[in-house]
Amino acid sequence: MNQEFENKRKVLADSVGDFIKYWGFKEIHGKVWLSIYLSDKPITAKKLTSHLGVTKGLISTALAELIAYRVINKVSLGDARSPGYTSSQDLLEVILSILQNRELKLTTKIEENIIALSKEVSPRNTEMDEKIKKLQQMTHFAVESLNKLLNQKTISTDKLKIIMRLVS
Repeated sequence: MNQEFENKRKVLADSVGDFIKYWGFKEIHGKVWLSIYLSDKPITAKKLTSHLGVTKGLISTALAELIAYRVINKVSLGDARSPGYTSSQDLLEVILSILQNRELKLTTKIEENIIALSKEVSPRNTEMDEKIKKLQQMTHFAVESLNKLLNQKTISTDKLKIIMRLVS
């Protein structure tokens, strides 16, 4: 590859890193994922370390986390000490995996915590009860919408409109 290509690839890696960081991941996740995704063959941790100019420990941690989110895969290259890594070529599958393994778990946990809190509200505290009910409706909509998105079903915008009226 020529130098201009490498420079533009680095700029792209930085911008993907910024986006991934905005989405709640670490910048290194975006850079590692992009390097693996753009590679025409499985890439090793050693190559990622030199390619990105970061420590072996940072690469190792990022790889483990990306594998846990199922956005990359470890593959054998014949040497057990130096496996290769590949990325799913289906970007929608990558996004859906993250939504299922992170956002759905987080919103479900929030919903469970709201339900637990609602059981502790005094029946006389109607203002607090109303606020918690609104939170519960919004969170339930988020969980329900994520589940529908993950199962590739239609999300009702009518419920969103109702929730938006509740909030405002």
